[in-house]
Amino acid sequence: MRERLGSAVKDLLFERATMIVPALSVQHARLSFETTLGPLVKLVAALAGEPERLAHLRAELEGLIGEIFVDNELRQHFLMSRATKR
Repeated sequence: MRERLGSAVKDLLFERATMIVPALSVQHARLSFETTLGPLVKLVAALAGEPERLAHLRAELEGLIGEIFVDNELRQHFLMSRATKR
């Protein structure tokens, strides 16, 4: 981060955390994303006439979601980067 931001910032800090989103199942989470995440809403609509491609997209999404689905929650780890602009 320091290399990319250079002297444009000061007080560069990092914090690890986990975003937790409740979900009933992997499929429930996928459906929620399909109806609320703008770019995904548009992609699903664009693939409406191509059932095989839409099924492939959904299977891949469920595979990704399944990697972070534990005990009816999506647990996504992230690294927060924070700095003050000079």
